[in-house]
Amino acid sequence: MSDKYAVPNKLPGKTVSVLRHRKRRIQQDKSVLEQKRTERIKRIKNARTHHKFRRAESFVMGYLKAERTSKRIRQTFLRTNITEQSANAAADTNPKLLLVMRHAGKKIFDKTTSDIFKTLRMGQRHNAVFLENNKENQLLLRVIEPYVVYGFPTLSTIRELLFKKGFARIDGKKTAIQSNTMVEEQLGDKGVICLEDIIHEIYTVGPNFAAVMDFLCAFMLSSPRDGWKKKVSVAFKRGGEYGDRGNSINDLIARCL
Repeated sequence: MSDKYAVPNKLPGKTVSVLRHRKRRIQQDKSVLEQKRTERIKRIKNARTHHKFRRAESFVMGYLKAERTSKRIRQTFLRTNITEQSANAAADTNPKLLLVMRHAGKKIFDKTTSDIFKTLRMGQRHNAVFLENNKENQLLLRVIEPYVVYGFPTLSTIRELLFKKGFARIDGKKTAIQSNTMVEEQLGDKGVICLEDIIHEIYTVGPNFAAVMDFLCAFMLSSPRDGWKKKVSVAFKRGGEYGDRGNSINDLIARCL
């Protein structure tokens, strides 16, 4: 038999420790992760401090959009006849209550429009809030109608929004609603002690509607699962209650949850 296939009759001179090798690999992995984390933080910091070059055309387009929006707002305020929208309300909805969702306007150049969104607590796209259907809110919705969709929510839509996307503002912090005890601590003096009381107060637009809205944060929804359908978006982009718009808002919210 050749010496090539001979098995050595000696043990290794140095003791091999599995734990030592494992410890070395763990340290190497930690160092690699720490290096990647440091590089990512440095890259984000450089991206924030880097001033991107912007062409003059982008500023011109911003001013043109702001001018068109201000002109549309002036024409809106000249209209004195605010139409009543209770005729298009479905049977299982309350015409006194509106559900408004902001679906457009990532960058808004007009100051009046941005101030209205801040007042209505819709600072970001896909924010949704409940509003009382009065003439003041109707006028505000007419100003921002290119950026929002709204309609009359059903009781099931209100319940799904609260249970799936409900957050409360407690001590200035956005907190998930985890129990009825949290509701009772904040709204117990108003007679609202559980989520069902909140749902009833919202649906009926009761006397504590404003307090409940101050307690709740704006709902943060996602994009519709199947995208913005063309046949629906024509009515939605016009704003207001056109055609079956009052019933379509519930279908849209169900697709955004």
